Amino acid sequence: MMKKNKVNILLLFIWFGLTAQAVGQVKGLKIGDQVPDVPLTKIVEVDGTVKSAKLSDYFDRLLILDFMYTSCGACINALPKKDYLQRKFGEKVKIMVVVGGEMYSPGMLKRENESYIRKFLTNKKSFLSKHNVQLPWIVENKQLNQYFPHQLVSHLVWIYKGKLVAVTEQDYVTEANIQTILDGKKNDWPVKNDFMPEVSLDTPLVCQNPQRFTGNKTVHRYAAVLGCYQDGVVTKAGTIRDSVQHTRRDYIINLPVLNIYASRWGIIRDSLKMLEPSFVILEVKNPLKYIRQEDSPEPNLMVRRRTSICYEALGPDTNQTNQEVASAVIKDLDNLLGLHGRYEKRRMKCLALVKTKSLNQIRTTAKEGEGFEILAAPHIKLVNKSLDNIVWKLNQFYGNPPVFDETGYKDLVDMDFKLDSWQDIFEVRKALQNYGLDLKEEERELEVFVLTEIR
Repeated sequence: MMKKNKVNILLLFIWFGLTAQAVGQVKGLKIGDQVPDVPLTKIVEVDGTVKSAKLSDYFDRLLILDFMYTSCGACINALPKKDYLQRKFGEKVKIMVVVGGEMYSPGMLKRENESYIRKFLTNKKSFLSKHNVQLPWIVENKQLNQYFPHQLVSHLVWIYKGKLVAVTEQDYVTEANIQTILDGKKNDWPVKNDFMPEVSLDTPLVCQNPQRFTGNKTVHRYAAVLGCYQDGVVTKAGTIRDSVQHTRRDYIINLPVLNIYASRWGIIRDSLKMLEPSFVILEVKNPLKYIRQEDSPEPNLMVRRRTSICYEALGPDTNQTNQEVASAVIKDLDNLLGLHGRYEKRRMKCLALVKTKSLNQIRTTAKEGEGFEILAAPHIKLVNKSLDNIVWKLNQFYGNPPVFDETGYKDLVDMDFKLDSWQDIFEVRKALQNYGLDLKEEERELEVFVLTEIR
């Protein structure tokens, strides 16, 4: 009897070893692959109840898995929109959040187990509760993370009729894109891939051949711009010094032209103040070559590809100051891109937010510590927030006049109104007038950033 038990135990160990080996060898799926029927043993609903299912239970509809973690603010803030789309499409679509079990970031996600998520979802004061988000959460599922490996969130996996049809960033989850998949149409969306080959920053973008130069062998300075976004390379900027050759290489990887100008001017002016879009004047043929308009539905990846460049300069290391280097970068961009980016004072139209009557009617009724804001059109809502939010939002649009808060009102407010666009100033004024506020047009001399195409 004892001998038989030893045999059974041995077989059990062998079976567990083979199973572990099989799981460890799971490969990430590619677009067009049939998706395995993964058991979903723990699905937490917003009321705290836990149920189980199989992935195939949702193969009769478009299944969107949103891999994230609860400390990702952008991920959480995007859930009300996804919940709206879930309600709109009903049984045609199933959107589910996936947390925990991440094989690549176990320390970051270790705490997000069933118990933690149940408390997170049943918190009546939370952002999700206030927005009545009803999406279910899949927890503690390592298999899903193995079939759909990732490192950056949100990571969206699209499964339709049992096949993987897309892997995207979160801003691809729109009504139009969902309808595209439901209609059976092909998509040309970029596949989100967090495991592109490592790019060595020690390797110059442009290789200088010293054999081309005769006579004096001193280092010749060059500057170059690659007018294209490098897919899979994280945005970076820095300096590499060669103590043997006594050279300095400054590089900027995957940053929009306007951001490079703003950051380098910030160094020169010793100012960390952000460049607000309404204080930017674009004297260019195609503004979209340089900007993304606030609240645009265009995916971030497409914007990065359209607006970002790579820059590099290499020359003698003469212990240049940060201001000297920043000035050199600006001159290089001007020369290489045919631009002129600078600050200057201009007399121009602006708007002052003023009060037309007592604002007691909009003073918040929420308790201290409670509050949120939804600033994306069409439904604007502020609960226990400052009027600064209204001014800030208006200043985020290129082409809007600069806006200043001159109400003198310091209390927090509750507001709820609808707009088609923050760029329709007439419509914005009408909405604000219902709350005893208005936008008064004035002309002032202001310091603005001007980007001009000179060729």
